[in-house]
Amino acid sequence: MAVVEWAENCSAPHELCTEKMAASARMHLKCAQRVLRRTWWPRRAHGVDSALAHIHAAHVLVLRMVSLEDLRGMLPDLLMLIEDALPPEDRRRLSVERIFKSSADGRLIASQQQTVIDAVREAYWVQEREIVRERSFSHLVWYWTSGLLCMAVAIAVVSFLNQKLLPMCFGPTPNALPLTEQIVVCPLGEAPFKQNRDASFEAAASSFDYAVIEAAGFVAAAVTAAAALRQLKGSPTPSNVPLALACLKLPAGAVTAVLGILLMRADFVPGLSSLDSSAQIVGWAVIFGAAQHLFTKAVDARGREVMEAVPSPQPATAAAAPPSRAPLYGRA
Repeated sequence: MAVVEWAENCSAPHELCTEKMAASARMHLKCAQRVLRRTWWPRRAHGVDSALAHIHAAHVLVLRMVSLEDLRGMLPDLLMLIEDALPPEDRRRLSVERIFKSSADGRLIASQQQTVIDAVREAYWVQEREIVRERSFSHLVWYWTSGLLCMAVAIAVVSFLNQKLLPMCFGPTPNALPLTEQIVVCPLGEAPFKQNRDASFEAAASSFDYAVIEAAGFVAAAVTAAAALRQLKGSPTPSNVPLALACLKLPAGAVTAVLGILLMRADFVPGLSSLDSSAQIVGWAVIFGAAQHLFTKAVDARGREVMEAVPSPQPATAAAAPPSRAPLYGRA
């Protein structure tokens, strides 16, 4: 509000610095304040986007209201904003860079002011589009996380209700002992071999076998997620993509642990089809749970690209404004 009042009282070289523009700028700032106060989860991110758009619109109006001399003093901050949002080959950015170089030895003209305003408006549009893009990616990751979590819970429930459906057991191991002295092992127990492989597995299986394997994979995925967070920078937007990526790894680890043990039970991995103890089964579940990183690293890479594409919020302040005045991004 302080910058709007300062711009309203400035001496502009044309008639666009009117009370209507100042009132419109105040209206945008009040709308931003109202949106932030009334918007709560789960639409908080949308409210922040709307408030940011109102603030950007108010700042563009302020740039139209200030004098050319004041705009010249604001050029360094505006150029930083434009260079952060627009690519180097963008013509509007190149034009503002030329204006900045030429303004060191002279005054701005009205056409140059419009060029700067157009470039600032486009930079704000780029910021808003990238923020919406990041939020869409975050929502997609959360949807996949919810789907994998529901899948893991469904597997645990089905196996609890019918532990004989697909026992997660191994044996007998090929050794010198006769079959009657051999055992079959499951995640939570073991039983003597009864001449019939299926009957032995059903006797040794427990209702919590799949739950234990999923828990082991979940914990292993949590450890790898904590290690992966070191490579992710925090997000300046409310979407919180790093948190979504970390949460995706947890149910993914539970599901990959189950799938890995089932592949071993199906002799899919040569030489790893026979385990001798419950501890070995849980140990391999931990390995397969940590291996979820092989599947989610592509999502992590995409998340980093999306976050890096979001321009850093560097609000342009009015350099010619009195020091006691608050910048546009201070308070609405």
